[in-house]
Amino acid sequence: MKIKKIFILSVALLTYSVSNAQFADYKNYPVTIAPHESADSTRGHFWGYMFGSYYTKLHADSVGQGYSQYSQLPKGSNAFSLQRLYLGYDYFFNKQFSAHVVMAHEENADDAYTTSITVDQKNNRIFYLKYANIEWDNIFKGSKLSVGSITTPSFAITEEPFWGYRSIDRTIMDMKGITGSYDLGANLGGKIWSKKDDMGIENACIGYNFMVGNGLGAVPDNAAFLNYYTVWKKYYGDLYVKLLNDKLVLDLYGDGRTLGWTPIPGYAHDLHQYYLTGRVFLGYKTKNFNISAEYFKQIQKSMLAEVSGPGVPAQGDTVDNIQTGFSIMAAAVLIRDKNTGAPKLSIFARYDGFNPDLNYNPNVFYQPGGLTVNSVPYDLANPITESYYVVGFDFQPIKQIHFMPNIWYDGITNRNNNLTALEKSDYDLVARITFYYQFFKN
Repeated sequence: MKIKKIFILSVALLTYSVSNAQFADYKNYPVTIAPHESADSTRGHFWGYMFGSYYTKLHADSVGQGYSQYSQLPKGSNAFSLQRLYLGYDYFFNKQFSAHVVMAHEENADDAYTTSITVDQKNNRIFYLKYANIEWDNIFKGSKLSVGSITTPSFAITEEPFWGYRSIDRTIMDMKGITGSYDLGANLGGKIWSKKDDMGIENACIGYNFMVGNGLGAVPDNAAFLNYYTVWKKYYGDLYVKLLNDKLVLDLYGDGRTLGWTPIPGYAHDLHQYYLTGRVFLGYKTKNFNISAEYFKQIQKSMLAEVSGPGVPAQGDTVDNIQTGFSIMAAAVLIRDKNTGAPKLSIFARYDGFNPDLNYNPNVFYQPGGLTVNSVPYDLANPITESYYVVGFDFQPIKQIHFMPNIWYDGITNRNNNLTALEKSDYDLVARITFYYQFFKN
């Protein structure tokens, strides 16, 4: 209850701190044009950023049943972790064509239920290729085509830049693995409508992104063919509206992907298994304040196997699994530098509610290991729901450097029958100091 009270008081302080301007819009690759350069001059730039934390786990769920960062670590665990390091290079051929490459190290040493892809066999830190693409700006009026390993329109173009604290944590769809932030494919994005003032500054627009990709992130397609995927691609769609000089943003997103399409002997129809995701995001921001909310729902069609229970036939049944999540994010600048106007001290807070199995029934027995789709087992019957909170302060000695003490809390509820009170309801609590710096000026 103390954590919840702290969170509520923090949000109240955020609301009180509202002022007037706007947080920077997201761009895949930071704008690194020097003041003396023209918009169409040939040039190349290196850039990068890094964030990590020192954390200590103050309380641990009694049986380690959570599915969030730090959930599987025992009480008393503490370490310095390097959560992300990006090194990028942008080359601009002219005002229309550019190329971008980003090498990434993303460490999961503090995230025991997953395996990091950026350590070698001896657990030394290494890089992997995350982004490599070309962009054709204004391929037709108001549009841009990106081809290669690119950012997907799933959450990285709205939630993360709007809240502004990816260094603190992944937003909910990323954190829970609902969809990926990058993929190998092609994206066409642009503006359907744009309104500008007398000075030519845009103050409202309607935009879109349509993407098709492998749906595999950094995994090469040849490895996927050999293992379990066939010819099916992942399709992404995004429609956003910005109003009131970009202060109000509404974003609608969806994606879909077939995972298996298998003939079943004796049945008239094939077993079609797929993921279908929808998300709505609404945010409001000013110079010193932002607040936003999002809700997502993912249907995992015919991906859950019920073996026995009320209403389940003797031979078992294949049913849909549905995941849902809701998130509220806010941040405010409390103090700015008197000379430069750059933020000096800010506060941020967030709440997530996550249900990985909306139709979970404690009276039904689910097949151990879940279904097998194209030779890959899925385990989707999850009785755990989670309530996540984070709150902290952001001190910036200069604009490109941040030190952010924060409290991380994940409340866990287990819907299984015949559990003790402690097993049914518990929490993980972590205290952190997060540090973040950029290798470029903005």
